[in-house]
Amino acid sequence: MAKKQRDPAKEGYWRKVLGRFAASGLSVREFCKREQLTESAFYAWRRTIDEREEAGGSQPAFVPAVVTNDENYETSVAVELPGGCLLRFSGPTATQQLAELIVALQSRCGR
Repeated sequence: MAKKQRDPAKEGYWRKVLGRFAASGLSVREFCKREQLTESAFYAWRRTIDEREEAGGSQPAFVPAVVTNDENYETSVAVELPGGCLLRFSGPTATQQLAELIVALQSRCGR
């Protein structure tokens, strides 16, 4: 049977829900009642996300990159963060600023 394609937005939503649950101190039943969630969906997503974390996440942490000094080469960068955030840059990009931006956005995008 073919696997369903992942929906990054939905996974990001449930990662945020699970984060709120962890910080709530409530039982699953009480938390789901307050958040108007079904317990079955909560447990299913918690299991799914736990399995993805155990398997090393949904995508590799690093991917190959090609760096070139060709001045005639148009530069562009696209970075997809866990949770579905996509950053696109064109032109020169300062590595340190890019790294700081990614770290700042990760907390907002479900990680």
